[in-house]
Amino acid sequence: MKTSSANCPYELVLTEFYHKKHARLEHYLFDRVHCIEIAKELAQETYVRFLRQLKPETVLDPDAFLFAVAKNLAVDYWRAQNRLNRFGFVNVEHQHIEDGINVETSVLHDDLLQILAAAVAALPEKTQQIFLLYRIDDLSYRDIAYRLNISERTVEYHLRRAQTHCREALAVVPSH
Repeated sequence: MKTSSANCPYELVLTEFYHKKHARLEHYLFDRVHCIEIAKELAQETYVRFLRQLKPETVLDPDAFLFAVAKNLAVDYWRAQNRLNRFGFVNVEHQHIEDGINVETSVLHDDLLQILAAAVAALPEKTQQIFLLYRIDDLSYRDIAYRLNISERTVEYHLRRAQTHCREALAVVPSH
């Protein structure tokens, strides 16, 4: 059953916004993430977040709200990218092959990432969980200990174990 816009005036506001300002919203996001595909995904998520509001009809300025949500999504995107980059993952959509980087180097980099991902996947479950909470979610030893109800020394032990395992996995790769 289709909901009439008389019952949902915010749908009319959203539809009007989409038709009049969608291109501007995507351009706004593109300026922040530098990738049209990511900008389109974030724009779509912006609309979803608006509709997920408990009471979207109470939003006083939908335009400002939608652009604020878009800005926050772009910030969240870059935070996630920074966490992934610290771990060694690269967003291929943002990776540009520079003049000095050849295909061999790019393939070697991809191989190293696969070896590292396999090493992390081979870790015992608790060690893997702690490692990912630390490296990907950027949690402190204290936060991990609290979340998992373990001591900080146990967190330290598992992180040392994970780092040693990853270092050993990468040590078998011939260097160029």
